[in-house]
Amino acid sequence: MIRKCLACLLFLSLVLSTFVFAQDEDLESALDYKINKMQRELKLTDPQADAIRPIIKDYLIKHAEILQEVAGEGVVDHVAFKSTLKALKEGEYRKLSKVLSEDQMKKWIDKENLMAALNPDSPESAVDDGVGLTADGANFKF
Repeated sequence: MIRKCLACLLFLSLVLSTFVFAQDEDLESALDYKINKMQRELKLTDPQADAIRPIIKDYLIKHAEILQEVAGEGVVDHVAFKSTLKALKEGEYRKLSKVLSEDQMKKWIDKENLMAALNPDSPESAVDDGVGLTADGANFKF
């Protein structure tokens, strides 16, 4: 009986460690993809690429945590969910702006806004449910 329990525990720990390893591989794969994309499109220097890696990794981890948390909820407050993701993205942009040039930031934000517009069902798409803030002030949506 004890051997059976130990075998079950060993199997469970093996399965869980494989799951965590697979998640780490997925994270690293997504991170590498995004960094390579940014290097190509923004013509990043090697020091810039090295500096943005932890920023992008932190964003990806927090984004996944938010999505996982929402996945467990029955009814999701769409506006609050989008607002949370928007705040996360704004934090990422603040950090990136300390590493990237103004032109690089503008190009990257424009690219991400275009992708969000082309994929309106994506969690990354813009919130169209109320007032938005822009550099020119409030952006009311009717």
